[in-house]
Amino acid sequence: MLFLPNIDLRRIRRIRRNHFAMRLCLLFMISLGWALSCMAAEPINITIPQDVVTDYNTFVAGRDIASIQHYGGPGARRDVIELVLLQQALLLGGFNQPLMMDVEQSYLRGLRNIAEGRDITSAGLVWNNDITTLGDSVYTTRALVHDGEFLIGLYTSPKNSTALATKTREELIELRAVTSGQWQPDLTALQQVGIKRILLTPSWMNMVRMIEAGRADITIAPFQSTPGMTFEVNGGATMVPIPGIKLCLHGSRHWPVSRQHPQGKAFFEALERGLDELEKSGTIKRAYRECGFFNPDVEHWKLLNP
Repeated sequence: MLFLPNIDLRRIRRIRRNHFAMRLCLLFMISLGWALSCMAAEPINITIPQDVVTDYNTFVAGRDIASIQHYGGPGARRDVIELVLLQQALLLGGFNQPLMMDVEQSYLRGLRNIAEGRDITSAGLVWNNDITTLGDSVYTTRALVHDGEFLIGLYTSPKNSTALATKTREELIELRAVTSGQWQPDLTALQQVGIKRILLTPSWMNMVRMIEAGRADITIAPFQSTPGMTFEVNGGATMVPIPGIKLCLHGSRHWPVSRQHPQGKAFFEALERGLDELEKSGTIKRAYRECGFFNPDVEHWKLLNP
């Protein structure tokens, strides 16, 4: 015969009620944690031009961003490498939310999207003079490209023998240049050397098409790491630099980060932590060299707007 101890039924009811409340609390905490993790996983928009998306996909080719240690090869160019550096810096800084590419062809609309908080930043760096126009709506990262470092080539079609034969400023100013009115440093550099005919179009692709069709002779673009520093656009038009001459775009370049975006402060702080590590390791300058932007082959080329 088993003898059970005296059972206090009221105490059992209290225990059951407390146990039920604990279960409800635990379920709420699990649900809350799941909801927060879903929110944390929501992609954050960055503004990017379509041509950069195309070359970025070619360069990355499905690789894990953190694993990329060499910054040359197919698709590598300054804009693409800056997007890779942006993501690597964020990972080093402890920011792991995925980024979503918000394609925007207009440079000025892209800046406005950042100022308004629709996009958190841009894929590539932005001129400091343009960032200052956004006022207190953005944070500004350290400069990755300092004043005097942005050296560029005068690019033309390989079929344009007149442009390719250009050696002096006097010959250059007779050529037809094309650029965007939204790219003030580019426009200023062309005006500084005295180009007489400067055509304006908002799209990089339009510039290339105009040169390919013979409606313009030259545009300006960063040097490449490819043989002859040439590049292809959309697998079609080939662009080559006029040998022996170069320009400088003046000013420093940074990432603007939206203060209006709910993740803006955390994003900016993580980005700065990561950039500090990349800078100390020499990765940033090495990346610019390997993609051809900092190019030793043009060191002795004549600078037309010192």
